[in-house]
Amino acid sequence: MARISVPEAAARLGVVAQRVRQRIQDGSLPAERVGGQWIIDEKDLARIADSSAPGRPLSERSAWALVAAAEDNDALLHSLSAPDRSRARARLRKLAAAQHDDPQESLRLLSVFLRNRAARCCYLAAGRDLNDLRNDPRIRLSGLSHPESGLASGDVVEGYVSVGDLDDVTQDYLLRDMDRDRANVILHVVSTDAEEILPFLSHAWNSLLMAADLSEYDGPRERHRAMEVLNDLAQQAQIRGPQARRSRSEGRSE
Repeated sequence: MARISVPEAAARLGVVAQRVRQRIQDGSLPAERVGGQWIIDEKDLARIADSSAPGRPLSERSAWALVAAAEDNDALLHSLSAPDRSRARARLRKLAAAQHDDPQESLRLLSVFLRNRAARCCYLAAGRDLNDLRNDPRIRLSGLSHPESGLASGDVVEGYVSVGDLDDVTQDYLLRDMDRDRANVILHVVSTDAEEILPFLSHAWNSLLMAADLSEYDGPRERHRAMEVLNDLAQQAQIRGPQARRSRSEGRSE
């Protein structure tokens, strides 16, 4: 089979090129470096396409709309159109229903829904720099590094960063690209189109993002915690549902 470039692979998969590079970095998509560029064998790309066939990821915009719905944040929700808000809330209810019926299915569905929320990049940093990275205001802690996960570790830094800050962060701390198994810095890189969401992440912990981050690990502790977070989210959705219906009913009666 032919070998193709990263941009061509991204076009065939319907994702951004940064997402393809992420798959190469974490080892889930084999590639070869030729003349300073990554080259991918078509048969490996076909395998990736087949494995993602059962569920179609949401667009980045729709993924962050779902994040806003889970946060139940008025400022975020009102930045969306009415149809986007409606679809996001419907998907949140679908996740809650899946969690009630089959927690494993809810994790799979969450992975599909939020796969395009950010590019997952893996790096290696000097151990002495990890604390400074953890306290850098350009990085919004998440996943393993967020205290609410209950899994925070001093030897790993995980968080969200704007694509506009990525180069400065990697240069300031001399971060080196590293495969997933040996990386001690995991950065979820948010594109320019979704950068406005980042200020909210520094003030509030989003349970849906937390579950999505943890579900990307293969370890049983991380996946179990992700299911716990989704279960809490499902219970909150059950509580909010009747309250929202009551509010709408009271509004009509007035």
